[in-house]
Amino acid sequence: MAVFIQRPVAVKARITEALKKRLAAEMQDALRHTESELAQLEAQARRLADSGEAMSPERQAALERLEGERQKRVEQKDRLLNNLKDLARLELGAEITQGTVQGLVQVRAGDDWDRIFQAEIVVEDGRVVAIRE
Repeated sequence: MAVFIQRPVAVKARITEALKKRLAAEMQDALRHTESELAQLEAQARRLADSGEAMSPERQAALERLEGERQKRVEQKDRLLNNLKDLARLELGAEITQGTVQGLVQVRAGDDWDRIFQAEIVVEDGRVVAIRE
């Protein structure tokens, strides 16, 4: 007797020049977007702080929320910059995990349970080049 179960299958990408360029471009776009959001948040905070009125509790709370959002964007910017540095260090042919998908597998008595959950799909420039179990 056998049953079919779902299992996670790791999807890995083999590093090529084309992939490095595409990932770098995506990270640069995200970095520009984050910097734009950061500038907008800072402008909003300046307008609130420089309105010339006494600081009300509502304005103070709004400034604190803006500062929290600003800090999140600063951390996101730092992560993106670190990811760009890491990307530059990746060697051609290395494999990076891009995510997981669900796959069906037939399980029978006596199967190696650990081996069942070690499935991987390797992609190179948009083409599947290996399926490992």
